[in-house]
Amino acid sequence: MEKKRLHQDGTYAIWRHTGIPEEAMTFLDSIAWGNEGAVYEHKNTEAHIRLLHRPTLLAIYESEKLEGTAMFCHTPMSVGSNTYNCYYIRYFAASKAIRGKGLMKHYAVKAMEAIRNDEQDKTIFFACVEKGNYGSYKVVQSAGYNNIGVMKTNGFRRFFPKANPHIEQVKTDSVRKEVVSLLQKQYETLALVGFNSLFLHDDYYVLRGKGEIVAGCQTHRVHWVINSMPGLMGKVIMNVVPLIPLLNQLFNPKRFEFLAFEGIFVKPGYENRLMDLFEGLLAREKLKSAMFWLGESCPIREGILKHNQLGLLHSFVKDSDAYIMASFKDFDETEIADVKSRPLFASAFDYI
Repeated sequence: MEKKRLHQDGTYAIWRHTGIPEEAMTFLDSIAWGNEGAVYEHKNTEAHIRLLHRPTLLAIYESEKLEGTAMFCHTPMSVGSNTYNCYYIRYFAASKAIRGKGLMKHYAVKAMEAIRNDEQDKTIFFACVEKGNYGSYKVVQSAGYNNIGVMKTNGFRRFFPKANPHIEQVKTDSVRKEVVSLLQKQYETLALVGFNSLFLHDDYYVLRGKGEIVAGCQTHRVHWVINSMPGLMGKVIMNVVPLIPLLNQLFNPKRFEFLAFEGIFVKPGYENRLMDLFEGLLAREKLKSAMFWLGESCPIREGILKHNQLGLLHSFVKDSDAYIMASFKDFDETEIADVKSRPLFASAFDYI
C-alpha cells in the first residue's frame, strides 16, 4: 500500500493512499452521513469499501490523527459513444473535531485540487451531493465543481412479496456478455454510464420471455441505521411509523434493510415483468423494500413510473434528490455541453 504526502500546512497534512488503510476503515465506519437532510449510518462499510473500483484515498491528518477523508474511484465512464477517464468521489467525511470550523472546506478543496493536478489525462471528476447537504455542496462547488443534473431516489415496496420460480441468476460469461450488450444499447444516450458493479457475487438476475431476456437487474443487500429525517414528515416517519402495525414493517430506523437495484434492463412493453423481477428478488432475500437511483430525466425511470405502482416506500423517498457535481479537465465547451445535455446514469453501488 503506497502513501504519499501531497500537502503540509503546520500540523495539518494531506496524504494520498493507494489502497485503504485500516484506520480509514474504522474512521468511515463511525461516520453518520447527511447534514440538513436525513442522517444515517452505513452498517456494511468495510465490506463495501473492499469492493470499490481502483480507490485512492485522500486523507486529512492533524499531526498523526485522521480527521477527514475523500475517496476517488478511478474508472472509465461512457457519454454516448465516447468513453472518458473518470474519478467518482465518495466517502467525503469529516470528524466531529474539525466539522463546522471551515477546516474541512479548506483542506478538501486542497485535496481535490491535488488529485486533479496529478492526473495527466482528459478526465471527468464527479460527486453526488444530497440536496439538503448544503455544507458539502459549498465545499465541492468551491473546488470548481458545477451541478450537471439531479439524481432521483426511487423506492419499491411490497408488504407480502411473492416468490418467482422463473428468476434466473446470471452465472456464465455468455449470459454476462448478453446482459452487458443489452444494457449498453438501453443506456447508449445517457451520460456517466458504467457497469463496474455488475455481477458482484453473481447477483445479477433476469427474467425471460420466449427465450429472450426481458427484464434484469443487479442487487446489493444494504443495512442502514437512520438517525434523523428532516421536516414534519420526517418526524412522523421516525417516531410514529415504527409504532403502527404493518407500517412498522415498512421502516425500522434502527435496522433499515433493503435491496439496492442497479443495471436495470427492461425490454419496452415488459415493464410489468420488471416489477415481477423486483418482487421475486425481495422474496428471495426475505425483505420488503428496495431502492434504485436514476437521473431525473432518464427515460428508463420515466417508463418505470408510468407503467407501475412502486409502493408506499416510494412516497417516502421520492423527494430525496441528489445533485451530480462535476469538474472537467481538458474538455472543450462543446464536450461539456454534451455531457450536461444528457440524462444521467447511476450505479446504486455508489449510493449505499
